[in-house]
Amino acid sequence: MEAREGKERFLKKRQVLIFFVLLGIAQAGSEARHYSVAEEMESGSFVANLLKDLGLEVDELAARGARVVSKGKKVRLRLDRQTGDLLLSEKMDREELCGPTEPCVLPFQVLLENPLRFFQAELQIRDINDHSPVFLDKEIILKISESITPGTTFLIERAQDLDIGNNSLQSYTVSPNSHFHLKLQNSPGGIILPQLVLDKALDREEQSEIMLTITALDGGTPPRSGTALVRIEVLDINDNAPEFEKLLYEVQVLENSPVGSQVAVVSARDVDIGAYGEVSYVFSQASEDTRKTFRINTKSGELLLTQTLDFEFIQTYTLNIQATDGGGLSGSCVVFVQVMDLNDNPPELTMSTLIDEIPENLQETIIAVFSVSDPDSGDNGRMVCSIQDDLPFFLKPSVENFYTLVTNTALDREMRSEYNISITVTDMGMPRLKTQHNITVLISDVNDNAPSFTQTSYTLFIRENNSPALHIGSVSATDADAGANAQVTYSLLPPQDPQLPLASLVSINADNGHLFALRALDYEALQAFEFLVGATDRGAPALSSQALVRVQVLDANDNSPFVLYPLQNGSAPCTELVPRAAEPGYLVSKVVAVDGDSGQNAWLSYQLLKATEPGLFGVWAHNGEVRTARLLSERDAAKQRLLLLVKDNGEPPRSASVTLHVLLVDGFSQPYLPLPEAAADAAQADPLTVYLVIALASVSSLFLFSVLAFIAVRLCRRSRAAWVGGCSVPESHPPGHLVDVSGTGTLSQSYQYEVCLMGSSGTSEFKFLKPILPNFLAQGEERVREANPSFRDSIEFEAQLGSICWKNIAESEMESRGERFLRQRQVLFFFVFLGGSLTGSESRRYSVAEEEERGFLIANLAKDLGLSVGELAVRGAQVVSKGNKQHFQLNHQTGDLLLHEKLDREELCGLTEPCILHFQILLQNPLQFIPNELQVIDVNDHSPVFSENEMQLKILENTPPGTIIPLGNAEDLDVERNSLQNYTITPNPHFHVLTNSRRDGRKYPELVLDKALDCEEQPRLSLTLTALDGGSPPRSGTVQIYIQVLDINDNAPEFTQSLYEVEVLENSTLNSVIVTVSASDLDTGNFGKISYAFFHSSEEIRKTFQLNPITGDIQLVKYLNYEEINSYEVDIEAKDGGGLSGKSTVIVQVVDVNDNPPELTLSSVTSPIPENSPETVVAVFSVSDLDSGDNGRMMCSIENNLPFVLKPSVENFYTLVSEGALDRERQAKYNITITVTDMGIPRLKTQHNITVLISDVNDNAPAFTQTSYTLFIRENNSPALHIGSVSATDADAGANAQVTYSLLPSQDPSLPLASLVSINADNGHLFALRALDYEALQAFEFLVGATDRGAPALSSQALVRVQVLDANDNSPFVLYPLQNGSAPCTELVPRAAEPGYLVSKVVAVDGDSGQNAWLSYQLLKATEPGLFGVWAHNGEVRTARLLSERDAAKQRLLLLVKDNGEPPRSASVTLHVLLVDGFSQPYLPLPEAAADAAQADPLTVYLVIALASVSSLFLFSVLAFIAVRLCRRSRAAWVGGCSVPEGHFPGQLVDVSGTGTLSQSYQYEVCLMGSSGTSEFKFLKPILPNGLIQDTVRIVQNSNSRNSLD
Repeated sequence: MEAREGKERFLKKRQVLIFFVLLGIAQAGSEARHYSVAEEMESGSFVANLLKDLGLEVDELAARGARVVSKGKKVRLRLDRQTGDLLLSEKMDREELCGPTEPCVLPFQVLLENPLRFFQAELQIRDINDHSPVFLDKEIILKISESITPGTTFLIERAQDLDIGNNSLQSYTVSPNSHFHLKLQNSPGGIILPQLVLDKALDREEQSEIMLTITALDGGTPPRSGTALVRIEVLDINDNAPEFEKLLYEVQVLENSPVGSQVAVVSARDVDIGAYGEVSYVFSQASEDTRKTFRINTKSGELLLTQTLDFEFIQTYTLNIQATDGGGLSGSCVVFVQVMDLNDNPPELTMSTLIDEIPENLQETIIAVFSVSDPDSGDNGRMVCSIQDDLPFFLKPSVENFYTLVTNTALDREMRSEYNISITVTDMGMPRLKTQHNITVLISDVNDNAPSFTQTSYTLFIRENNSPALHIGSVSATDADAGANAQVTYSLLPPQDPQLPLASLVSINADNGHLFALRALDYEALQAFEFLVGATDRGAPALSSQALVRVQVLDANDNSPFVLYPLQNGSAPCTELVPRAAEPGYLVSKVVAVDGDSGQNAWLSYQLLKATEPGLFGVWAHNGEVRTARLLSERDAAKQRLLLLVKDNGEPPRSASVTLHVLLVDGFSQPYLPLPEAAADAAQADPLTVYLVIALASVSSLFLFSVLAFIAVRLCRRSRAAWVGGCSVPESHPPGHLVDVSGTGTLSQSYQYEVCLMGSSGTSEFKFLKPILPNFLAQGEERVREANPSFRDSIEFEAQLGSICWKNIAESEMESRGERFLRQRQVLFFFVFLGGSLTGSESRRYSVAEEEERGFLIANLAKDLGLSVGELAVRGAQVVSKGNKQHFQLNHQTGDLLLHEKLDREELCGLTEPCILHFQILLQNPLQFIPNELQVIDVNDHSPVFSENEMQLKILENTPPGTIIPLGNAEDLDVERNSLQNYTITPNPHFHVLTNSRRDGRKYPELVLDKALDCEEQPRLSLTLTALDGGSPPRSGTVQIYIQVLDINDNAPEFTQSLYEVEVLENSTLNSVIVTVSASDLDTGNFGKISYAFFHSSEEIRKTFQLNPITGDIQLVKYLNYEEINSYEVDIEAKDGGGLSGKSTVIVQVVDVNDNPPELTLSSVTSPIPENSPETVVAVFSVSDLDSGDNGRMMCSIENNLPFVLKPSVENFYTLVSEGALDRERQAKYNITITVTDMGIPRLKTQHNITVLISDVNDNAPAFTQTSYTLFIRENNSPALHIGSVSATDADAGANAQVTYSLLPSQDPSLPLASLVSINADNGHLFALRALDYEALQAFEFLVGATDRGAPALSSQALVRVQVLDANDNSPFVLYPLQNGSAPCTELVPRAAEPGYLVSKVVAVDGDSGQNAWLSYQLLKATEPGLFGVWAHNGEVRTARLLSERDAAKQRLLLLVKDNGEPPRSASVTLHVLLVDGFSQPYLPLPEAAADAAQADPLTVYLVIALASVSSLFLFSVLAFIAVRLCRRSRAAWVGGCSVPEGHFPGQLVDVSGTGTLSQSYQYEVCLMGSSGTSEFKFLKPILPNGLIQDTVRIVQNSNSRNSLD
C-alpha cells in the first residue's frame, strides 16, 4: 500500500482526435449489408439471420457479447443470441419514420464486445396502402355571386395522402349536378389539383345554396378514397327594390299619447338578402314640424312620437316614408295621421280689471272683470264659472264669456281683513278640467278699536338695593286695528295715593311698555306699591285703555346684626362676675342682638370666636347664653376676655362681634342655674406622695387609648367611604345649628359640597355627597325663591299669563252678529241678449298687413262706436282680447285703435288662412262689450328652407335609366302664392328633377335618372337643388345633393407576384413575419376588400405558418427544423367580398443553422471495477449530429486529470478505457464527463456524465483517532457506568472497514483490569464495572485493540489512562476532645478570666482531599449563651465576656465540625467547662479589644426615666397626628377650587342645642367660605333630591362624640 502511494504516475495526453484507422486486413464484402421489411409488421417478426453474414457460430454470439445498436435511444431491432435471428422489437410505421422520403432506410450496427468489433447494416421499410386520402376540411365553402358568368374556374382545397408511389392520391370526382363539372390540373411538383368550372349561370332567388360531394381516390389495391362536402353559397346582387305592404297607412292618434308611444308600423320587403335585403326607413319630403313631432326607427319601421300632439294646433299629418335597401334602391308609402281631440286643455281665465284693496265700509263694488275660454271643442270647450259660497262676493255674467266680480254688502276689516277668492272655471268634457284663479282682496282699516291689555293687572317683584334704571317687568297691550291705528303708546297715569312719589320710583318705555326702577328701593322703608298704566293708539280720534301694576319689594340681607347687650358704645366695658365655685353650665351672661332684615336674613346665631382661656366658656348658638364649660380652677386667670360673633342667616351672611369681660371672684353668691345635663363630679384630691405613680399610669393609659381611638376612627372612615348611594346614616340625635366651639380654625380652605339633610324618626344630620364646581353659583332669583316661596309662585303666574292666547276682537264681533243669509253663487253659462241693441251690433272686421310697425293706425273706434272722444275716457273704454298678450292699444284722446306690437302672421296663425284675431271693446260705465276682429294679411317675408344643409344619395352603377329617386322637400311658412311653387336642379347629363303636389297642395321634388352611371368613370356627383316660391320678387332656397355611385363586383383580385421565394433561418422566432403577399382589386367597398387564405396547404403547413387574412403577412407559429423539412411550397388565395379570387405561390427555403447539439448514445457501462484490475473497458458509446456540413462534424474528449482514455472505433463509436490499476482508498468514485463538440458556429456541445465506482480490497489496518486517551471518573460511581469511548477508523469499505474493539492484557499483573473496566466490541464504549475508591486507587492505565473483519484481518492499539476523582464521602473525625464514651473531658476556667480567655481547642481531621477536607468550627449550643465563642478556622474555644457570680459553675458546650464538600459533612463534639475560683491561668489576649462594660444606673431613678419616656412618646404621637391631619387638609385644598383669602376658620362644628330644627330632608350646595375672622356655611341653591351624585366624600372622623366637618 505504502509502495503504491509512493509511486508517481505518468501524465498522458487524453485528447482524442476524430479520425478512423481502417484495418488493412478487412473481410470480403465489408460494406453495409442491406435488409428490407414491410411496414406495420408485428413485433418479433423475422428480418434476417446474421450468423452467416457475420461468419460466426451460435455460441460465439453470447461469448463475444453480440448486440444490435442504432442511432438514437430507441431500439427497434433485437438479436436472438440463441439462433442468430434479427427480429423487430416493435411495429414500424413508414410514414412516421420517414414521412414522404423514399426509400425509407434505417441504418444500424452489430457490436461484438470481446474483442471489440462493429458490423454496418441498414434496413429498408417498404410502403403499404394503409392511409386513405383525407381532406383537411370536411366542409369546403365557396361563395359565388349570381352575376358570375359561365366558364369561370374555382379552386378547391386538395386532399392529403401519406402513402407514396402508386398508393398515393391519383384522381378526383364530383357528384353530378347541372351547374359545375370538375377539372384536374397537375402542379410542377406532381400534385393533382382539383378545380370547379361553372357550366350554368346561378340564380340566388331560384337556388341560394348548392351542395356537392368531391371524392379523392388513390392508386392502391384495393383503392382507398376520401370525401368532402362542397357547399356553394350563391351571393346576391341588388336587383330588387323594397316594396311596402300598403301604399297608404291611415291611423288615428289621441292627442294625449305619451312621447315615445307607437303611432304606426310600416313594413317593406326586399327579396334580396344581406346588405341588399336590409331595409332602412326614413322620412321623405317631411316638414320641419313633422320631423320634430315624429321619429321613425330606421330598422323596424316603427313610427314614434317625439313630442306631444295638440289637436288645437294641428289636426292631421301626412308623412312620406321611404324604404331604402343596402344597394340604394328604394320604395315609398304615405302615412296619414289624424289627431283625435281630448279634453286636455283646462279653461283659461284672462283678468282684464282687478281692484285688490277696498275700504271696509263701502257698499256693492266691482272687484274684477275677466273673460274665460277653452281651446277644446264640443263639450270639452263648454264652461261653468263659480266662486266659494262663504264669501261676500258674487259673479255677474256679461257678453261673450265676460264676467264681473262684485261685493254684495259692506265689509268689516276687523272681522276679516283679507279675502282669498278662488274663481273656478270648469269645462264639461270628460274628464272635467278646471282652472282656478286666486284673487287676494285687502280691506283697508278704520280706527274703531281701543288698545287692550293682555292682563287687567300685573304683579312685579324687585329686590331691594337694586341698581338704578333696572328693568323690573313689562306690560303689553294690543289693538285690533292696523297700521297707525294699531300703534300703541304707553304712559304712567297719576297715582291714586298722593303720598306716593311715583315719578321718582318707576318709569315706562312709551314704545314697548318696559318698566324700570329709577332708584334703589329699601324694603325696610317701602314693601309694596301700585299704580296705573295707560295704552293709547295713534288713530284719529285716538282710543285708550288702562291696567293696574303692583310692585312687591323683596328683602335683601343688607343689615348686620346689632348687639343690644352687652353695650358696645365705647364706654367702660361691661364686666360679668363669676364665682370660682361655679358649676359647669353656670350662666355668665346673655348676648342680646337684633337684625333689621326679615325672614331668614334676621335669624341670628352666636359663636365664641376667642377667649382668654379656651374651653372655659361656651355660647349657645340660638339664644346667646354664655355659660361655663367646666369647673373653674385656681390656675384660671381672674380676668377673662371673650370675643363673640353674632351672625345672621342671610345670603351672604352678615355678622357683628361683641367683647364680654368676665371677672372670676371668690365668695360671690349666685343662684345656681342647672343645665339639662348633669355636671361631672369633682375629682378627689389624691395624696401628693402617689402623684408620680398616678401620672405615669394616666399618661400611659391616655396614650394607649389615643392609639386605639385613632385606629378605630381610620376603620370607621374606610367603612363610611364604601357607602356611595343614598343618605343612610347611623342613628344619632340630629344637630340643629352648627357652630364653632374649638376656635382652632381647621377648615382653612373653601369647598363646595352637596349636602343631604335627611329626616327620619329621631335622626337628622348632614351627609356630604360630592363636591360641586365652585363656579356653578345659584342666581339671585333662585335665592329669592328659596327665601320667599310666594315670589316663585308670582313669577310662574306671570309666565302663565304671558302664554295665554286671547281671541281676536274682530272675531268676537263677528260671532256677536246674527247669521247671514247664504246665497248661491253658482253662475250658469248662458247669455241674455238685450232687445234694444244697436243697429249693426255684429262684429266689425278690420285688416292689417303683417310686420307693420308698433303704433300703426288700424281704425278710429270713436267714430265706429258712435261715441265722442270724451266719452271713451268717461266710460272707461279699453281693448281686451283672448290671452294675456295685448296686441292693440286704444288712444283715449283721439279714439284711434293702434298696434301695440309688430304682428307676425306665421307666429300667430301658422298655415291657417285667413288669419283672424278676435278682440272686444269694454265700456265699464255702464258695462258694455262690443266684439271686433282683425285680419292679418300675409306678405312674402319667408324664403323656402330645406330641413337639411345637404343630401346624401347612394346609387348603384347598374341602376337602369328612368329610375325615380325621392328627395327631401323644402318648407315655406308663407301661404297661397307666397308659398313654395317649383324645384330646379343644376344641368347635368345624368339627372333631371320633377315637381309634384301632395293632396294638401304642398310641392315636393323627385330625381329621375336619365343616363346609366359608371363608378369607375365618375364615382361621385354633386348637384344643387333650388326651391322657388311665387312671391314678387320670388324667394328661393338651395340644398347640395351629393351622389355616391355604388360599385358592383366585376374585378377579381390580382397578386403583385405570382411566385414569392424566400429563405428563412430555421431558428427564426415565433410570430416573426417571413414574407408579405399583396393583391389588389379595382372594385371598391366590400367588393374591393381582399382576404387572404392558404390554398391546397397540408396540415404541416397550417401548423407551421399563419396567414393574416387582412394584411397578407405570413408568420411562423411553429419552429422550423431544417433536419426534418428543408423547404415548403405554400399556395395563397386572395378573395374579394363578391367571391372572386386570385392565386399565388410562396416557396420557403429553410436555411440550416447549428441548432442541434451533438448526441451521445451509450451502448454499455461497466461499474464498479476492482481497484487492482489492469486496463479495463468502462463504456462503449456512439456520437451523432443532425446538422450538416461543419455543423455536423464532431470532436470527443474527457477531462485530463482522470486515469481514463477514449479510444475511437468504427462509424463514430468510442470506448472508455482505464489506463492502469486504480486505488479505491485514494478515490473510490470517478465522475467522468464525456464532452462532444461540433465544428459549427457557434460551437455546440453535449456532455454526458458517467459515474465509475472502484470496489475495495482490504489493504488498510484500523487507525485510532488518538494514540492515548485520558478518562476521569468520580469515586463511588455506580457499577456499569459509561466512563468514555475510544474510536478507530478503517480506510477500507464494507466488511473490510468494520472494526472490533477489545481490552489487551494489562502490563501490571497486580492490576485487576477485568474487574475494573469493560469495552463494547462494536462501538468502543468503556464502562466501570464496580465503584472506585479514590482513597484506595487514584489512577490506572491499560491498552485497547481495534481489529477489522477483512481477510486477512488487520489491527492496531491505543493506551487508555483512567483518573479517579475525589468525592466528599468522609465526615470530619474529632481527635480532641476524645468522644469515646468514657468520662467526659472537662476544662477548668477561672472566674477571673478576661474576655478572650482560651478554654480549649477542638482538633479534627477529614479523610477526603482538597476542599472536601477544609474544616470549619461552630458553637451550636451552650449552657450560658454569649459566654463562650469558637473560632471558625482553628477550633479555639474562648470566653466572650467577663464571668460573673450568676454564671453557673458547670458549662456544657456543643460544637459542630463541618467540611467544605458538596454536600458538606459534619461531626459534633461536646465540651464540658468548669468555672472555678482561685485557678491560676495565664491571660491570652485577643486581636480585638473587648467593649467596656456599661455603668450601672441607680435603681432609684428608673421610675422618673420611664415617666419621661412615656410622656415624650405620647407628645410625639399627638404632634405627629396633628401634622398628618394638616397635611391631609392641605392636599384637599387642591380638589375643591373655592379659593378664598387666608383667615381664621372654625375647626369643629357641633350641635349645642339639640333642637334639630332642620327636621326635613333637603339637598343644598354648600360652600365653606373663609374670611378674616369668620367661618360659616353659605347655602347657595337647592339641588333636586332625585339627582343625588353617586360619588361620596368621606366624612371626617367623629372626635369626642361631636359631629364635625373636615
